[in-house]
Amino acid sequence: MKLPFARLLLAAAVCCAAAACALPKLPKWSLRKPVPKATPIRFPKEDPSDPKGKRRQIGKVLLVNAESGFVLVEIRGAMPPEPGLALKCFREGVDSGVLTVSGERQGTHIIADIVTGTPHKGDLVFK
Repeated sequence: MKLPFARLLLAAAVCCAAAACALPKLPKWSLRKPVPKATPIRFPKEDPSDPKGKRRQIGKVLLVNAESGFVLVEIRGAMPPEPGLALKCFREGVDSGVLTVSGERQGTHIIADIVTGTPHKGDLVFK
């Protein structure tokens, strides 16, 4: 009496396994959301608020997410930069990247998209 039930159970298990193998498998890359590309923004040649033509330090990079292409910047000063403004990162006096300010901010922290370069934690950010 137990033999027909065991055969039925085995046949059901084989059918389920065969059906699972027949399903198409999605590649891992298709499950990820595409990251929008940042549009490069050129720095203005002359900044009227900076008569000597020198850049002003506005903050420091606290966190870098190179995989998603953004950095977290701590702003030092009263006025955070407006969204879309291009910023430059420097490490030990050498240009390490160009950033574009996104609209996300909280308190003295802003998110900026990496346009070019490879900024690192601790890099100085200039306007």
